[in-house]
Parts: sequence; structure tokens; C-alpha cells
Amino acid sequence: MKHLKNISAQQISWVKSNKDILESVAGIDNLYYPDSMEELIELIRQLNQSHGRYAIIGYSSNTLFLPSFKMDNVVCTKHLQHYDENEKYIICDCGVNISQLSAKMVNQGYVGFEGLLDLPGTIAAAVYGNCGCQGCSVNALVDHITVLLPSNEIVTLTIDDLHLSERSSALKRGEKEGVVLQVWLKKIVGDANQLKAKAEQCHQIRKLEQPSAENNLGTTFLGMHKPTSKGKLYELLLKAIIHISSKKDPRSTYKHLLFITGNKKFIPYVYYKNRYLFKDAESHIIFPEYQKFLESLYTDVSLEIEIRS
Repeated sequence: MKHLKNISAQQISWVKSNKDILESVAGIDNLYYPDSMEELIELIRQLNQSHGRYAIIGYSSNTLFLPSFKMDNVVCTKHLQHYDENEKYIICDCGVNISQLSAKMVNQGYVGFEGLLDLPGTIAAAVYGNCGCQGCSVNALVDHITVLLPSNEIVTLTIDDLHLSERSSALKRGEKEGVVLQVWLKKIVGDANQLKAKAEQCHQIRKLEQPSAENNLGTTFLGMHKPTSKGKLYELLLKAIIHISSKKDPRSTYKHLLFITGNKKFIPYVYYKNRYLFKDAESHIIFPEYQKFLESLYTDVSLEIEIRS
């Protein structure tokens, strides 16, 4: 098992635009990369018994690390890439790359993976965050998962036990504790050629409608269904811009809205209102301001990404 000491959060950060300031702080005392499920279980049990603080991460493609992040122990699962198949299930270790797995399953003709080829991160993180893409949801395929509890007991949880909500689960909300060890996915047989064609179609749509994964943590904000009085005015203004503009692209019209309402500083960093791009060091400074701006427009806005501070 690889073990690094006194490490910056930059070592595990998906976005690189805050590199200099993150590297100035050695926020992680111990960083572990288990190479097998046995190593992971033994390590977590030792940490549980010692009552040491620890965090579990995969590729951190949905996590923003702040310079204030301090942690005694961080366990990264991305070396745990093993999976098996039997007649009914695909049994994945927690660190299996969901994009790579999906490509293989599409080629084998299994339904439900065709929209997931561009979804970054690990299979456990996808379950934890109730992630999906292009009409496909990881948790729609889950039969059950195994979880190592803080008591060091290993238990099985069904999908019903996770109490799923929009881009969230009981694990993400802290209603249940534990480390996801393995994910058992249902095998649903389909036509491989049709699934490959659908996967390519989904890939092209994603390329057209979403930015590249670089310096991008996916959907940043959820909600925005309940506008404030100010939000209602902004939405009326947005409709007016769409009506009079020759450009119907929602990204373009939203940028027009930001410009004419005196919020042009957000424009370089906003792909659309719910997706924020961490393109440079300034973007990290402006991000909290943009979050407050959205909160002034909607009463139900919330973060999908996780912020580690």
C-alpha cells in the first residue's frame, strides 16, 4: 500500500486551478492508497479502532478542496479497480472507474450503462452521490452494496436503505455512516450494437451540451425551483432576452442576463447557472460570491459538489 506523509490536498484534487495555494499547505498528515480490498478493510478498521480522523475519496471529481482543508488521514480508493461477474451481477470494488466499466459493459450488451461512459469517478462515489448521466442512473442498476461501519461490522444495504433523493443518498446526507466496500450491479441483457450506437449518441450530446471535465466538478448547484421576488424578476428578464435574441442557446442568454444585470464578473466562470468552472485562481475567490448570488434568487438552491475545508 502506498503511504505518503505531510501531503498537500493538491495531490488528490481534481481541479488544478488552485494549485499554488493548495501546495503551500500540507493539509494531509497521511495519505493511503490501498491496492486490495483486504488492505482497505484492515486500514479502515485500524483507523476506527484508533479513533483517528479520516476521509475517503476516489477521483474527487465532485469535490472542491479549500486551502483550509486539514485531515489526519485520507484514504484514496482509486487503485481498487477489481470487478467480477456471475450469472446475475457485476460485483465491483469501490474504486472501479465508472466510465471504463460502462464502456466494457456496453460492449458486452448490458443495458443501463450507455449513458455513463462520460461520467467520471468511482462506482462507490456514484452510488454515494446518486449520480447519473444522459438518462442513465448508477443506482438504477444497484441491487445492493456492502458497507464497513464505524463499529467495524460489514453489512449489506439494499438500494431502498439508501433513501435516494436528487443527487444524494443517506450516505451523502450523513444519515448512514460507513465506507462502501463493494457495489453489486444487476446484469440486464440487451442488444450490444444498439447499446453502442446509443452510447455514441449520448457521448456526442454530452460533448455538445457540456464542458470538458478539466477544472469542472460537474453539476455544481441543485434546486433553483423556488425563486425569490428578485429571482422572479430575473427569470422574467431571461425570458425577454430569449424572446428578442436571435440566439436561443441557454448558455448565451444566461450570460446576457448576467451582463445586463451588472454581474459580468461571473461570466468567465459560469457555463450555465447550475455549473461553475474553476478555470483559474480567481475563480476560487469568486465562487462564494456566485453562490450568494444564486441564493438571492432562489430559496431552495443547494450544493451538489462537496466542499472540504
